[in-house]
Amino acid sequence: MRQGKIYMAKIIPYSQENKQEVLKEYEILKSLHNEKVMSLHEAYVTPRYLVLVAEFRYSEDDVVGYLVQILQGVEYLHNRRILHLDLKSDNIMVTNLNAVKIVDFGSAQSFNPLSLKHQDAAAGTAGVHGCCSFVFVVQAPEMIKGEVVGPPADIWTVGVVTHIMLGGRLPFEDKDPSKVESKILMAKFDPTKLYPNVSQSASAFLKKMLSSYPWARPTTRDCFTQAWLQDSYLMKLRRQTLTFTSGRLKEFLVEQQCRRTEAATKHKVMLRTYQSSPQSPASGTAPHVPSPK
Repeated sequence: MRQGKIYMAKIIPYSQENKQEVLKEYEILKSLHNEKVMSLHEAYVTPRYLVLVAEFRYSEDDVVGYLVQILQGVEYLHNRRILHLDLKSDNIMVTNLNAVKIVDFGSAQSFNPLSLKHQDAAAGTAGVHGCCSFVFVVQAPEMIKGEVVGPPADIWTVGVVTHIMLGGRLPFEDKDPSKVESKILMAKFDPTKLYPNVSQSASAFLKKMLSSYPWARPTTRDCFTQAWLQDSYLMKLRRQTLTFTSGRLKEFLVEQQCRRTEAATKHKVMLRTYQSSPQSPASGTAPHVPSPK
């Protein structure tokens, strides 16, 4: 990894008999410069090996592979009448076998589809003005407005995660928190924020997930019927040809880690300040300061 970019190396052994044949790949790659083709960063020739170093790329097919697993997990929760309500990228883990695991159920709630509950709007708004705005910017419009919340709220957050994978950034961004809120409430989805070569099928699917109207978003079952997620040979082949460099995604992840660190530091400072500040008890008894758990 160099300057925030991730690289991969292809090591090709050769003999004197086939050296020119092996070097042909290097000659071809160094002449190519296109968003849709692997970009050669540098190359080394040793007495026995050719080493080709290129920036790491991933494809739409990789994104679909993760997305299908996420949706399968969400479908399981919804079938058990559980809303996660915090499906941000931090809460979706991937094992070394590329298996997706949904974690952190601190915000999860059970739900009755015949009697959905209202969400406390203050819970969402506090996030944008507090230490960490990321919690806020992944929430569905109905959560921010304090309206009835159901399974579509989870679909929205899965849409945000999908946008991050297809664009290396959040779908709704602005330095002004009030403008972020406005963009979320109006669901101003801008497809130009995605990587330039993202397919129309992916963009159309994402637009459905990020609809401002909960009833207009697809259910998990609806998602599985979408053409973009199908595993047919031609669709899979098309997704595999659409690749993206990982630089922008890496930068996003680094920024999020910095925000988490900053938020944790601020909370520690606030806690120390609270514990050390003098308090005046109403009666003559000493004030009770709860111990942090």
